[in-house]
Amino acid sequence: MLLTSREMAQRLEEADVLHVTRQIEACTRLFPDNKSITVPIGNGVAAITQPALGRKFNRIIGYGMGVSVSEKDLANVEDLFTKSGIDTGISLCPLADPSTLELLASRGYRVTGLLNNHVRILTDEDLEEVKIEGVEISRLPAERAQEFPDWSVAGFRDDGKSELLLDTLAKTAVLRADTSLYIASLDGKVAGTATLALIETSRGGVAHLCIDSTLPEFRGRGIQTALLKARLADARKAGYEIASVGARPGNGSCRNIERAGFSLAYTKIWFVKS
Repeated sequence: MLLTSREMAQRLEEADVLHVTRQIEACTRLFPDNKSITVPIGNGVAAITQPALGRKFNRIIGYGMGVSVSEKDLANVEDLFTKSGIDTGISLCPLADPSTLELLASRGYRVTGLLNNHVRILTDEDLEEVKIEGVEISRLPAERAQEFPDWSVAGFRDDGKSELLLDTLAKTAVLRADTSLYIASLDGKVAGTATLALIETSRGGVAHLCIDSTLPEFRGRGIQTALLKARLADARKAGYEIASVGARPGNGSCRNIERAGFSLAYTKIWFVKS
C-alpha cells in the first residue's frame, strides 16, 4: 500500500472532513446559543463556528480533492466567513485538483502555515504490549469521561493556545461516539492524555490520533510514546489498517511520531484570504 498516493490522500482528506464535521456537530451541543455550521464545498467542507475558537474550528478542508473547483462556490463560502467575522482559511492537500491553486491565487490567498500529515500501516505486530517503566495507560470509561478535559487542558496550558480552544477540543472529543479517551499515569499520577477517533470513509477506515498532551512536569519520561503505542494497538484490535496524525513541521511531536513508525504522507498548506 503506497502511503504517498493520490488514493491515500483522498482517504485521509475524507477522514479529515468527517473528523471536523463531527467536531462541529459537537459544538452545536456545547454552544447552543452560537451558530456552528458545515457547508459542502469542492468535495470538502467549510466549518464555521464562533471566531474565538480560531482556525481549528473555522476552516475549509478536503477542498478540491478529485474535482475542479468553482469560483462562485468559494465566493459564497467566503461571504459566510466574512459575515461571521472570520478570515477565510483553507487547509489544502497538495494533491488537490490543479484548478484549486489557480483559483486561490486569483482571489488573493496567501500561504501562512504548514501541517505535516503522517500515516502508518498497522500490522499485528502493533498488538504486542510495550511497557514503559512506571507508565500505565487507561482508556476512560463513559462514567469517567468528564475527567478528561481538565487533564487535557493542563497538558497544553503552556503552549500559548487559548484555554477556550483547548477545552473545546477536549469536550468535543468527549461527545463523539467514534472517539476514545486515554489517560497516562506515571507512578499513580495523571501525566498525559490523548484521543483516538476511528473514522470510516468510503475508501476504508482511518484511525486518527489527536490532542496528545503531557503535563509539563512529566515530559521526557516516555508518556507520549506509551500513549501512541496503546492507541495503535487498540486501532489494530478494531480491524484498522491505517493510522494518521498531524503535526507542525519541526514540532517536538514529530520525533515521537517518526519513532513510532509513521511516515510523511504530505504537507498541507494553510491559505488565508488577504
